[in-house]
Amino acid sequence: MSISWKLVRARLNPSIFSRMVVTFLLIITPLYVLSIEVYKWAIETQEQDISNTMLSQVDFYVDNLEKEIQRIKLLQFYSTNDLNLQLLAYQPDSVDDYDKTVAVTQLQQYLKAVASSSSYIKSVSAYFPSMNRVVTSATFESSIPKDEFKVLDTNSYYSIDAQMIYWNSRIFLSVSNLSNTPLEANAGKRTPAYIIGVELDQKVLENALKQFNDYENGGAVMIDRDVQFELTSTGRTETNQEMMSYIRKAAAVEKSGYFNIEIAGETYWAVYTSSDYLGLTLCKFIPERVVLKNFQKYSYWFWVFTATSVLLILLYSISTYRLIYKPLSVLVKAFRKMERGEMEASITHQTHDEFRYLYGAFNTMVYKVNTLIEQVYKQKILAQHAQLKQLQTQIIPHFLYNSYFILHRMVIDEDNDNAARFSQLLGNYLKFITRSGEDEVMLDREVEHARIYTEIVGMRFANRLTLHFEDTPQACKRIKVPRLIIQPIIENALEHGLTHTASGGVLNISFSESEEALDVIVEDNGTGLTDEKLERMNESLNEKPGMDDVETTGMQNIHRRLRYRFGAGSGLLLSRSELGGLKAVIRIARDDI
Repeated sequence: MSISWKLVRARLNPSIFSRMVVTFLLIITPLYVLSIEVYKWAIETQEQDISNTMLSQVDFYVDNLEKEIQRIKLLQFYSTNDLNLQLLAYQPDSVDDYDKTVAVTQLQQYLKAVASSSSYIKSVSAYFPSMNRVVTSATFESSIPKDEFKVLDTNSYYSIDAQMIYWNSRIFLSVSNLSNTPLEANAGKRTPAYIIGVELDQKVLENALKQFNDYENGGAVMIDRDVQFELTSTGRTETNQEMMSYIRKAAAVEKSGYFNIEIAGETYWAVYTSSDYLGLTLCKFIPERVVLKNFQKYSYWFWVFTATSVLLILLYSISTYRLIYKPLSVLVKAFRKMERGEMEASITHQTHDEFRYLYGAFNTMVYKVNTLIEQVYKQKILAQHAQLKQLQTQIIPHFLYNSYFILHRMVIDEDNDNAARFSQLLGNYLKFITRSGEDEVMLDREVEHARIYTEIVGMRFANRLTLHFEDTPQACKRIKVPRLIIQPIIENALEHGLTHTASGGVLNISFSESEEALDVIVEDNGTGLTDEKLERMNESLNEKPGMDDVETTGMQNIHRRLRYRFGAGSGLLLSRSELGGLKAVIRIARDDI
């Protein structure tokens, strides 16, 4: 019996089904998550490998370009020691036309040799401001281009550092020598004796960048740190501009690295590296979709696995619902019917499985419970009837003796009005107390009976007792309660609390309402209530009745009847009143009404 009610109070509900589904999800989710992680790991590994390869390519190209520019710069630096250059720069007036022509021709041949030493060199020129002449590897001697010379003069110095000069969509490397040259009049600056200028071939640089176009829609860009030079391997202007804008920001923070960027709805993987020597940053980028093209089949199988997982979850949920949850639901509903007192519940199951055995066991349990109710519970009800009858027989003789004695005195004293009122009250009292057809009455009738009793007592002890009886709350009048639960409490207060009070006795009957319960409060200012006595009274209320305990009366009887009727939240509460005597609270829990 106890095990069955524990099952009922466990309240099996749809959460059982939810937990079954969650259990299945806990099994399949790790597999699903593992597949996602493997897929992500494969993509991340691929991205890392490709990014490292791209970064190696970019680093290799930048490193070779640095070495090549260093070699060109070194040749340019060594060119300053050429005898013909020195002759034309420092002794132009002492050289006749023949020697000057020979020197120019030999210098031009030397410059051609320097220009042909690297594919990156477009031309090499020697500028002689004292003669206003320039000798180049590509053309014969001519006058100095003023704008070109001005740019080279402004940015030239005697060093092997790169210091690339960007002017008019052209790239130069320049070396000048200011030694042994006079200051210009009024300007306060020296004019160089010569300038060796190397113009780099931009087409060669562009063709070199195109080697990075090894993926469809991929490319490369090269920019300088001062936003003067931009070189691209493709003609996609929007992509190049967005990429260069991002690279400048990234290169300002870190010398090299890789990143993902979305441009015009296309995601690119990009790597970059910067050269402090050249002052350039090179970036290579490729579209993500092109790289992940080989992963499309894995993506396809991933979605197949996802769809299969969802289908398995649905099939498991449906089968669990039909095979487990529905039978459990039927069993739980049957238990709840029993909890409500519907003891005729009977359930059947067609399938030959464990639930058929459980259903059979449940039906057997219901039969046994009904048998126990017949044998034990109904016997207990009969015992309570016997207690109530015994209580009535105890009340009537004692009360009648005192009441008739008072009525006798009123008649002798010819107090006819009070005698008439007293006899009417006594008649109503006896009418209520001697009825045997009802075990329960409405609360307003029970309160009225207690009020009649109190008024009778008040007429008896008018000289030494003050009674106060509140009106019953309107919303509580129609609550059905066991008979004789208030009057015996009042009688107990008079007999044990106020018997020895010669005057000034107080007896209050009040009501208290809350969301949890309705309380009927009886309290007095009697003397003689010690803490030990109050403790014994409370202990007696909580004593468990025995199977043959049919003679219990008084407050213990009231406490048990309230609990039998309304549940464990109701009953009789005893404490010390603020008036000094006993405070008895008849509590009726609202959840049990």
